[in-house]
Amino acid sequence: MPVGAEPVATLPPGVDAAAPQQAVPALILAERQAAIDGDLALLSRLWASDARIVDGRGTPDSADDYVWQGRDAILDRYTLAVFPAPPPPLNQEQLADLVLTVEGDAAHAELGVDRWRFVRLDGRWLLAKLRYN
Repeated sequence: MPVGAEPVATLPPGVDAAAPQQAVPALILAERQAAIDGDLALLSRLWASDARIVDGRGTPDSADDYVWQGRDAILDRYTLAVFPAPPPPLNQEQLADLVLTVEGDAAHAELGVDRWRFVRLDGRWLLAKLRYN
């Protein structure tokens, strides 16, 4: 892949350029399924190059947070920590309580203790941040 190029995620047709109300839930479901399937190639296409994951470690104090910064670090996290003990499946019905806020080419979503940030780059939506406890 050329330096700086963002890969295209394998999502249902039209979702990449879809309204965030369609793209965000599709990205959340695709990320979860790829984590379960051990699909590192798909995960690499879902995350922005400068994305980050933050493990809040179950405390309100950000000083003890663990952060994976950048796509390479995020993919290492999947390989080392997620694939050996994958998360439970997630389905569309479970996303009924998803709270979505859109601000231009950025979107924020909340579901339980999970917080995501998404960005639209070159007409497609990508995961930019996940914070969980």
